[in-house]
Amino acid sequence: MSVPIEVDIPCDPTQIDHTGLPWTFLDEAAHPDRIVPGAIVITGDADDPVFARVASLTERSTGVKVHLEILPGDPLEYAEAMRRTHLLSA
Repeated sequence: MSVPIEVDIPCDPTQIDHTGLPWTFLDEAAHPDRIVPGAIVITGDADDPVFARVASLTERSTGVKVHLEILPGDPLEYAEAMRRTHLLSA
């Protein structure tokens, strides 16, 4: 039985604005206190999660807009590299 994936903040990585970065709103985050500039987060959705770095948070009339820098690679490849080098327990 596998544990369902919980993304930190859902985002459509193809939804890019004038900054050239994908964005979403802070109120979508599972734990908004974790969403700070420079933080590494899991975004996308449970079917296609991706790593991202929080680039900025901007107050808008509709809420706090979060810009994300999508990081390359599959999250499972990062986890495997961390296990292989003993940065993460098996």
